Amino acid sequence: MPKTIIIFFGPPGSGKGTQADLLAKKIGWKKISTGDLLRAEVAAGTDLGKLAAKYLKTGKLVPDKLLINLVDHGFKVKSGGVIFDGYPRNSRQQKDLLAMLERKVKKSDPVYAIEVSVSDEEVKRRLGLRRMCACGAVYHLTYNSPINDGLCDICGRKIFTRNDDQPEVIDRRLRIYHRTGKVLLGYWQKQGKLIRINGEQPIKKIHEEIVERLKGLRVI
Repeated sequence: MPKTIIIFFGPPGSGKGTQADLLAKKIGWKKISTGDLLRAEVAAGTDLGKLAAKYLKTGKLVPDKLLINLVDHGFKVKSGGVIFDGYPRNSRQQKDLLAMLERKVKKSDPVYAIEVSVSDEEVKRRLGLRRMCACGAVYHLTYNSPINDGLCDICGRKIFTRNDDQPEVIDRRLRIYHRTGKVLLGYWQKQGKLIRINGEQPIKKIHEEIVERLKGLRVI
């Protein structure tokens, strides 16, 4: 049975992770996230996990070579399809992924990239109003604000802005995304395999559009 590969792209705050989760649950496919793979390997105490833990503890980026090994190890699907969330993030990772797919799937198996497109202004609005609590609760001052201003509903502690959601950090993350994304998305566009979705719609509407587009291509 053919395998279908769907790769999600989008700027920080685009909601691509949410859409990848919704699609995986909708059609029962496996979702591969390098973050999930890293946590699983570290928790299991595997050789890959121990090596990854060394980088995570020091705050260093996990090398591309280690990431593709994790992805390769986690790519165990007999039928159906695989959804990639948050990988690849740069040209090296994309080359590694394409090389892996050449070994894992047939040339006739469909591979598509989905870009959840969101403007820089919308990204800044979404991330700039996001707040967290030390207990792990996440809030948004527009869509999911706490009952008591500035305090967590769960534990009562003060909520705060993550370092990644500071204005200067958001600007830097966007610059990196546009620089790398231009190359990554350009490849899929040339292949005629890029599906662009307006990410500035309600979550349910975005999900329905993704499903509709994939059904139109007869891959789900």
